[in-house]
Amino acid sequence: MNRAIPEEIVNEIRSRCDITDVIRAYIPIKKAGGGSWKALCPFHQEKTPSFTITEQHQRYHCFGCGKGGDIFSFIMEWERVDFPNAIHLLAAKCGVIIPEGNYSNPEEKKLAKVRANRRERLYSLNETFAKWYAELLKSQPETPVAQYLAFRNIPADIAERFQLGAAPDSWDASLQHGKKLGFSEDELLESGIILANAETNKIYDRFRNRLVFPIWNEQGRVVGFSARTIEANPQGAKYVNSPETPVFKKGNILYALPLARQEMQAKKSAIICEGQLDVIAMHRAGFTNAVAPQGTAFTDEQARILKRYTDCLFLAFDSDSAGVKATLRAFEITLPLNFELKIIKFPAGEDPDGIFKKSGKEGLAEVVNSAMDFLDFLGQVVLEKHDLNTPFGKSRAIAELIQYVRKISKPIVRELYVQRISALLSVRPETVFAELNKLNSEEKNKFNNYRPPAAPETSQPENNVTPRQNNLPQNLIHAEETLLKLALNQEEIATRLSAELPPESITDTPVGKALNELINLSLNGEWSSARIHLSELERNSQNAKLSMILSSEDKFPGDKTEKAFLECIASIRLHYLTNQKNEVMAQLRMAQTTEEKQELMKQLQALSTPTPRQN
Repeated sequence: MNRAIPEEIVNEIRSRCDITDVIRAYIPIKKAGGGSWKALCPFHQEKTPSFTITEQHQRYHCFGCGKGGDIFSFIMEWERVDFPNAIHLLAAKCGVIIPEGNYSNPEEKKLAKVRANRRERLYSLNETFAKWYAELLKSQPETPVAQYLAFRNIPADIAERFQLGAAPDSWDASLQHGKKLGFSEDELLESGIILANAETNKIYDRFRNRLVFPIWNEQGRVVGFSARTIEANPQGAKYVNSPETPVFKKGNILYALPLARQEMQAKKSAIICEGQLDVIAMHRAGFTNAVAPQGTAFTDEQARILKRYTDCLFLAFDSDSAGVKATLRAFEITLPLNFELKIIKFPAGEDPDGIFKKSGKEGLAEVVNSAMDFLDFLGQVVLEKHDLNTPFGKSRAIAELIQYVRKISKPIVRELYVQRISALLSVRPETVFAELNKLNSEEKNKFNNYRPPAAPETSQPENNVTPRQNNLPQNLIHAEETLLKLALNQEEIATRLSAELPPESITDTPVGKALNELINLSLNGEWSSARIHLSELERNSQNAKLSMILSSEDKFPGDKTEKAFLECIASIRLHYLTNQKNEVMAQLRMAQTTEEKQELMKQLQALSTPTPRQN
């Protein structure tokens, strides 16, 4: 991995990522008025929210523990990674290509830029076709796809919300449309909109006469498509999906996540369905926290994405053998992540779409509200496989149940489930615990030589005041903090400071360094991006006061700004002058010749003579 990430890449990531969306993906946040949001701090225990996000400055700050910064700082703190790794994590979220490697010549750099642009072209192509397919469905109600949608009783507002579309009943309509819009044949092939016959090399549309579902990534950008046949007895596949591309990795995608994530936080749960129509039925019934794995079995990465939004999952897979298998596989993925699991059990042969079509919202709500705990479902599956009338059959049932329960890392939850297993099979809890400990011991012996890597040291102690700052007078500290606030809010103040204060009169504390840097930025015409520039200094210092100032929107009333400015300048000048006098007096005490003493006396007299303030 190239650690030297170009500044233009960092700026592109920053421009694409909104801090509220980034943080909302990890913790619940609530609007606090204006352009600010509140949350319980994820970095320390608290009962009253003191974690504040400021949209205008794209920063966060906790007034409880003092942690704060920009989007990069948040990812560094949450994911326990350094700055380059935080850049890579955010780049993956917003679709920015980071050049890997140092380029020794302009040609290599040019090729890297081409690769980055390629992803953007794919995004643009997908979004363009999503709009085109949707417009075809809306404007041509007589087509078979539109008639099929009407047969499924999916209203126009739902079709619009999910951006449903219609692929033309043609072998080359998409190909011709793409070329007309300026996309090359290679780009259309890479996106999967068209494909080539392996034997004849003939080019044709992938999606023909099908209901099209655009697939969004976590940021809401179209990365691919899934297209369902409208035929009752199709000759080909029921669903045809886009291939994996540089912007579409199906194991990382949850269908309808951008539409569901806020409701996941509000309802403190997520519903995992099997397919797109099931998700749409759930949303129509009011369960707008529903999503589905995209074109693949439920994956560990998808579970980790959901963990950012909720700790409770409802699994809504089919009741057939394949659905049961998928549910058990989901247990293996989600239990180690400490999800609370509920199972929505459908009648044989039914699914959310079918139930909604027959019984509407009430019928689907009844099934969802009857969801059972994962152990109850697991017990039904496991117990019917074993003869519980024999000691060996009961032992095998316990062993199978424990294989899942032992994956839970929370001791209290694990203990309570063990007690439920003992009651279910009429076995003393100690016996079940003994079996659990035996399995854990065997597992531990397998990996007794493993040592996890140390986490990067990305944070400092909460009391992160430098020793030098402890020795400074409070009025000086207050003066620099006030001037930094004033200069961040008014460019004129930052410009005036360059004439009022020499750099050496400002301390080398984190706030002092930020003030000096802000003055330099103003002189260079870069005041408007000051908070972005100062964020790097703040990340390195991990100073709570600097974080709070950079996140603050406080502004002095107009009639008090000048008074505060002059008082702070006077405090800093007095401290600087006092230090200069003390240094000269110390030199005077050490002077040995008359000439040295006379020269130092002149310096001391000059320092004692007031000079007019510059305007």
